[in-house]
Amino acid sequence: MPDPLETVPTECYEILRHPRRLRVLEVLGCRQTRLALSELTTALIEDSTGSNGRTRHDVRTTLVHNHLPRLEDYGIVDWTDDGVALVDEPPVHPADLSVLLDLCESENAQTLLETLVDPVRMRLLSVLEAGDRPLSLEHLAERLSACESGPFADVERATVALHHSHLPAMADIGVISYEQESRLVTRYDQVVSIDE
Repeated sequence: MPDPLETVPTECYEILRHPRRLRVLEVLGCRQTRLALSELTTALIEDSTGSNGRTRHDVRTTLVHNHLPRLEDYGIVDWTDDGVALVDEPPVHPADLSVLLDLCESENAQTLLETLVDPVRMRLLSVLEAGDRPLSLEHLAERLSACESGPFADVERATVALHHSHLPAMADIGVISYEQESRLVTRYDQVVSIDE
């Protein structure tokens, strides 16, 4: 799996950790026009079951008070009284997010996104995908530190962070298998198989 966030600035990862914000980007990317808030709300609830007045109100409220202000703050959408549209050159292109949008089909979409939308974890998945066998913790730390700056530039610190934070979190949601005794890491065949 190529890193779907390869061209996305790291500071934008936070906004991609919620399924509704990804759906907003998907709808705006598909329509490629400015949508009134009511049109965007309708598009977001089209597929939901039990679409009623309460659902519409809840979706609109979260758009107005949470999702649209965040997307606007990061320079991804232009939100005015006339409606909402993607900016001309957004730092996040909806077409590049197909892998993350696939995760939104899962019951635990928000947990998956919150766990996986991280520069280290996405790069880790790419490294594991490139191999056809389990990799040692030390090998992963070396691979990640070779192309990192900051805390992951040091192999020892990278090993500790992987062992205590990243690998257990990813194993908890079933994306990888991490055997702490053997210190071997295996990526499951497909991230989207989690929801099966």
